[in-house]
Amino acid sequence: MKITRTSEPTRAERTQPNAGGPARSTGTAAQPAAGPSARVQLSDLSNRLSQLETQFSQGSFDAQKVSEVRSAIAEGRYQVNAGAVADKLLASAAQLAGRKV
Repeated sequence: MKITRTSEPTRAERTQPNAGGPARSTGTAAQPAAGPSARVQLSDLSNRLSQLETQFSQGSFDAQKVSEVRSAIAEGRYQVNAGAVADKLLASAAQLAGRKV
């Protein structure tokens, strides 16, 4: 048995107004325009994110090293140091938990 209609409208029905019926309001037209006294205040998290973007955008990228690692992986020569990966994973988890290692 095929169900052709549910109580939930389809995506197309939700985004298109009914033919002959009133158009749905998106809510943006009812908001007044910002005047000269309008003010926006960003949160501390937003400021920190901006600092991190600046910090990491200045980082160096060694395309030659990436190419060498890519070739080593493709050729099966790349060796993963499981101990180093585990140590760094534990240190990262401890840092996130707020503990010093």
